[in-house]
Amino acid sequence: ISAVGGFKEPPVDRFLAGYRAGAEEAVPGTKVLWGYSNDWEDQAKCKEIALDQIARGSGVVFQVAGGCGLGALSAAQDEKVWGIGVDGDQSFLGSHILTSALKGVDAAVFLTIQSVIDGSWTGGGNTTYGLDQQGVGLGTASPDANEEDVAATEAIEEQIAKGEIEGIPTKL
Repeated sequence: ISAVGGFKEPPVDRFLAGYRAGAEEAVPGTKVLWGYSNDWEDQAKCKEIALDQIARGSGVVFQVAGGCGLGALSAAQDEKVWGIGVDGDQSFLGSHILTSALKGVDAAVFLTIQSVIDGSWTGGGNTTYGLDQQGVGLGTASPDANEEDVAATEAIEEQIAKGEIEGIPTKL
């Protein structure tokens, strides 16, 4: 499997660390290939990185590179491997999109406003919203995905939301 990041920075690496941890937990010994485009926009850069990763054996390409990452997902489609989107549900790109790693910005804004209204807002720091608050999540699964794998993934997502699975790495 592989991933194309926009830049090597903490928000991108948090996605990649979780991706790697999940893959290694599911299939011990999984090899994960990394690449950074150092660009958020140039789709050709991300496509080139993804094509190289696919040539080296990747069957799943996760993009964490904004608009540039659309090039990585295009490479996945061209080479008939899975792509994983980021930030919003990118399933509209085609059935080659296995799923997407979602950021629930709407939930974060709502919960922040709610905390201001109810007087629990503290400010002055970073606030992280998880699965249990819909701050992150998974997008639509591809209709071509294995139903057993989708069900297993949804069960793990629920366990994480309930706090039954903890200690997921956030650094590479």
